[in-house]
Amino acid sequence: MSQDQLAGDFASLNLEQNGPQIPHVHKKHKRPNRAYFDIRPGSPSRSATPVMGVPPFNTADSFNNGVPTDISRGFTPVTQSPHPNMPMGTAHMEDTNSPVYQQQQMPGSSYEDDSTTSHIIATQRWEDQNQHLQTTFETANNSILPLPSTEFYCMDQGSCDPRLMRLSMYNVPEDEHLRSATKLPLGLTVQPFAPILPSEVIPVVGSTDNIILDDGSGEVKEPLRCKRCRTYINPGFKFGYDSSAICNICHVKMQISMDDFNSIDPTGQRGNPADKLEITKGCVDFLVPKIYNAVQNVDPVPLHYIFVIDVTLLANENGSSVAMIEAIKGSIEYIKENQQNCKVAIMSFDNKLRFYNLRPDLEAAQEYIVNEVNDVFLPLYNGLFVNPLESENIINDTLKKIYEFVVGDKYSHAPQSCYGAALEAASMALDTATNKQGGKIICSLNSLPTVGNGNLSLKKDDAIKTHLKCDNEFYNKISAKMLRSYISLDLYVTNGGFIDMITVTKPAEITSGVVKYYPNIIANEDEYLLGKDMVDEISKIEGYQALLKVRPSSGLSVESYYLDSVEYGDRDPMIPVVTKDTTIDVLLKYDNKLKVGTDVHFQTALLYTDIHGVRKVRSINCDGGVSNNIIDVFKLINQDVVMRIIIKDIIRTLDVCDFVNIRKVIDEKIVDVLTQYRALVSGTSSTQLILPDALKTLPLYLLSFEKSNLMKPNNQSARGNDRCFDLLKYGMFSPSKLNFKLYPQIIPFHILLEQEDLSFYDANETMLQVKPTTIPNISVRNSHTSLENGGCYFIFNGETVYLWFNENTNRMLLYDLLAVDPSLPINQISLFFGSLPETGTDINIKAANVIKYWCHITSQTSLPLLLLRPHVDQYYSSVSAELLCEDKTMNMIESYNNYLVQLHRRIQEKIAKDDYVKVTQSGKNHEQFHQKFVQF
Repeated sequence: MSQDQLAGDFASLNLEQNGPQIPHVHKKHKRPNRAYFDIRPGSPSRSATPVMGVPPFNTADSFNNGVPTDISRGFTPVTQSPHPNMPMGTAHMEDTNSPVYQQQQMPGSSYEDDSTTSHIIATQRWEDQNQHLQTTFETANNSILPLPSTEFYCMDQGSCDPRLMRLSMYNVPEDEHLRSATKLPLGLTVQPFAPILPSEVIPVVGSTDNIILDDGSGEVKEPLRCKRCRTYINPGFKFGYDSSAICNICHVKMQISMDDFNSIDPTGQRGNPADKLEITKGCVDFLVPKIYNAVQNVDPVPLHYIFVIDVTLLANENGSSVAMIEAIKGSIEYIKENQQNCKVAIMSFDNKLRFYNLRPDLEAAQEYIVNEVNDVFLPLYNGLFVNPLESENIINDTLKKIYEFVVGDKYSHAPQSCYGAALEAASMALDTATNKQGGKIICSLNSLPTVGNGNLSLKKDDAIKTHLKCDNEFYNKISAKMLRSYISLDLYVTNGGFIDMITVTKPAEITSGVVKYYPNIIANEDEYLLGKDMVDEISKIEGYQALLKVRPSSGLSVESYYLDSVEYGDRDPMIPVVTKDTTIDVLLKYDNKLKVGTDVHFQTALLYTDIHGVRKVRSINCDGGVSNNIIDVFKLINQDVVMRIIIKDIIRTLDVCDFVNIRKVIDEKIVDVLTQYRALVSGTSSTQLILPDALKTLPLYLLSFEKSNLMKPNNQSARGNDRCFDLLKYGMFSPSKLNFKLYPQIIPFHILLEQEDLSFYDANETMLQVKPTTIPNISVRNSHTSLENGGCYFIFNGETVYLWFNENTNRMLLYDLLAVDPSLPINQISLFFGSLPETGTDINIKAANVIKYWCHITSQTSLPLLLLRPHVDQYYSSVSAELLCEDKTMNMIESYNNYLVQLHRRIQEKIAKDDYVKVTQSGKNHEQFHQKFVQF
């Protein structure tokens, strides 16, 4: 049978049910107090009835060596005795002689799993969202985590909301040997300020002494911490009758003061638990004394912003300078209304530096020009940083003066850019004004820096450099200096020309800032978009002067934080400014063997200053179980964390951009994981392709990563803007954004929708619902063959919403959706400021609901809407190639269906050769390897 025929069979896989639909029954996942789940053979079994009406997957056609066979009999399971260790929710794909895909449950399992969803990502997302409409995720009772693309309500029962921190394995292998047998990383993902539901403020914890007196003489008491490992008190602490407590991280017993000791009931719990949020909630904020300040015993200063505008010739000509001025107006207005204590300053640069005096008592704007760009200095101090409310008039006058220079004084415009000197000057201004307590630089850049410190000699991307590392001494040094001073950079690149992005964005990457890229800036549209993006990023800021520490239970330790600022080591990272999107991935390693059947605990402590200048520690806690059974380990794998760690590990090895071999390495890792599962868990002699239920979409996500702009061939360009910006996204994106980036969501609007479809289920308008009968029609796979001629689709990639339609799309549908004249040619249809108009029709309301839903999931106030029309929009080919990730690419990366065939063949070869890691009863005789990517 040919590969193309087989691929066609894989493409026909579907979730259609031949029998009647089984109604959805909501069940609670009850788990014991300890976070270990016994799903071994012999434990009480439950019914193998499919849940949510999800039948075994079958194809519409079946082939035997290319000859159609009888399909009227439906699906027949493999005729073999079930393996005693067959896990629940295992996805099977038949061999080339009979391509069948099904899901099975493990016989003899006591663990209830009603979360089994489709192996097709488009369908899986809707099924998972529907499962969480009527239930609240209880962190002590539920074990299968919602997808990053799912909105859900959560009840913190002593373990944090999984949006704040989640593990890659919730049944942790007892030792390195068992972990290495899974070929998967042990790690966690932390997003300390992720928006949660219900939208409530994280409780601030303090004892009766944590009250500051009116005269300011009071002092905040230090939170209770373990005297050995310095872990903050959390729900895992055990308290004794003798005024003692046992730390859940290092298991050391310590005496505590009577102020921290309450009466103990017979169960060993403290009295009045409702009054002690720190032992009942998985995430709390602790107030801390001055010794915890960034500069000890010195009060934190308000967050200082300095806006730096590129006013070079090219920036003025393409309108980005004016766009930046308007964006700064909106940003300062937001700061004035929502961050009243913060201060702002304004600079501009071309081949010179321009400072502006913003003192409120001035009658007109004052400009100070510094021509010395090789040895910068500050020409003023008083009036450089001001309160935006007090200096509102002079700020507006200053921005007007800059605007007049950009628009009217064209003969004075210079083409050279002293971007490096501007960063030096802005950093110097913040250090001087805050006494090295940090701040935020918000800067635009339109062209390659050519004068002053930090000028770059490389005028074009000649593909001579074949790595994606910054090798410029100036930018490496200033990045480290800014990090030590708690200064963060947000950079807005406003030109598609070569600017050596990997170098000029180094300070933003090191300081955990944001990079935005507008390659083809259009005066009106991008002016609005840039302003919205800037205000959006400022509104996400939650704190500054942050230090992060992850503490796992005894026997585990941090191998590396996936941050370039700590060189991917185990040094505790500094984060100058933390936002809602700030996400850190952490890889763990084994120090000793863990005890089976016990809990393993993890605490992330983030020391930071909130936007109001109050110093706090955010304590985020979760737990898992310890297992010596590989079946248990595979069952509670979290695919999202596994995927993020694998991608981050690939990124940190990009010293040489040999993307062909890198793709081979990724493929080999997927094969290794599936081979281990097939050999050690499934235990079947069938020739099916078997995917773990917890990892059933991992191959598609990693295949999409292989097809990204970052991984494209580098024959002509190794450090092009598109490649470098794509690389930066993987460091900036939160779990939900990355999920949509790797596999964009496509929603059709030309199909028949029920009244309740694409409407909000909850009063807070966050959870979008569709009827179960609509899911097969609304789930569109990311392939050209899935897009109907004459269809209408909304497509979301984590940043932008695209509206796809063509000349055959129903014009009345477009009229109801966009309020455009039905007689208007599609190439003349446009959107006002890249947003969806309000027409009041049912279809328009549903579309607005979808965009609002995507906004909430990805923590954005609004999303740009762009038209995507075949043969009309110039960017159609490049954008569609990135969105439709299941198709074969121009550089011959296989389609998803063929990719599965190749994986299947390689897995069979490894099984035949007995080429996989064996699991023995004890791992004592095996070397304890550190977790490197080659072992995943």
